[in-house]
Amino acid sequence: MGFRVLLLSDAQEIVAAFEHAFEPLSLSLMIAPPACLLDEQHISTLLEKESPSIIIYAGRPNIEGLSRLVEHASQRDVPVIMQSSYHVFDEGQGALHESDTPLPLCAEGQHWLACESVVLSWPHAIVVRLPWTLTPATDDAFDEGALDKLCRAILNANTIDVSEVAAGSLIAWDEAARIVSAMVQQLLCGANNWGVFHVHSSDSCSEAELADALARLLKAEGMQVAELVATKQTAPHWLSRNACLVGRRCTDNFGIQLKSFRVGLKGQVKAWLQRQSVN
Repeated sequence: MGFRVLLLSDAQEIVAAFEHAFEPLSLSLMIAPPACLLDEQHISTLLEKESPSIIIYAGRPNIEGLSRLVEHASQRDVPVIMQSSYHVFDEGQGALHESDTPLPLCAEGQHWLACESVVLSWPHAIVVRLPWTLTPATDDAFDEGALDKLCRAILNANTIDVSEVAAGSLIAWDEAARIVSAMVQQLLCGANNWGVFHVHSSDSCSEAELADALARLLKAEGMQVAELVATKQTAPHWLSRNACLVGRRCTDNFGIQLKSFRVGLKGQVKAWLQRQSVN
């Protein structure tokens, strides 16, 4: 029997991204909802049945469930990869490296940080922190849905304010899944890289720069777009908060080259328009 990877997620966009990333690999990807972690017998039966080589958690912050998962994973010596959020940092902390100490002031960030601590108590664990996500928003707390929010704003107003000060790095779910799948392959080949990794684009931008890039692509598709008014506001107008994740551990430890968020952005905008039935 080959290697088997268990993905715990119930968000359609995330599941689709991982299915696409794992499709060309000689690995079996199983999907289960994170809710299964709330039942002791359920998670035990699931792990016994599926016998995963690695577990990926891509759900909402759930300390109870993750504690149970880590307990069972450690008993079976199964590595765990958890996807987390830039919200573990205070938005005033600036450019954020993996070595920086999280100082969350909001309840959401505190929940994420508590979950990270639970997962990292298992030595064979990786926490992947995500910045602004480009793809359409889901109901998961760590999914910014930057493309969805800004495209809607650009198409539904005559003018919109955007901050040229508030900034962040970005990632699309397809790219995040690609990076995690590369980590999985190397871990299964004996790599001994654990801890916190920041997954992000090779470049960052302000909210105004991202809005301008999206507006140009929407206009090229024949859409009527809003006039963008750049402001000096330090907080984003449309996105949650600053998200300047940086760091080189993905490249230094796994050799993964991070891409510009602009690569594939045109195709993502076209796909978004099709999903919205915009003609």
